[in-house]
Amino acid sequence: MALVFVLVGILVIAAAFWIAAGRLDAQLPQASHDLRPDQRGGDPAFDVVVRGYRMDEVDATIAALREEVANLQAKK
Repeated sequence: MALVFVLVGILVIAAAFWIAAGRLDAQLPQASHDLRPDQRGGDPAFDVVVRGYRMDEVDATIAALREEVANLQAKK
């Protein structure tokens, strides 16, 4: 069992050196310019990324909803 931990440790250290040397690309791919979320049953389905949802999609959706609310309030 100790051998497994040693091997995992060596792999983690080697990966860290590869990332530090720039030989291993640890970045996410570039996001597309389409900020509209997918639609599933009429509800928005945002893309899932490392830390939750893509914030640019969420921000664009919130801005569109605010504009729609302002237009509806102006019609009253």
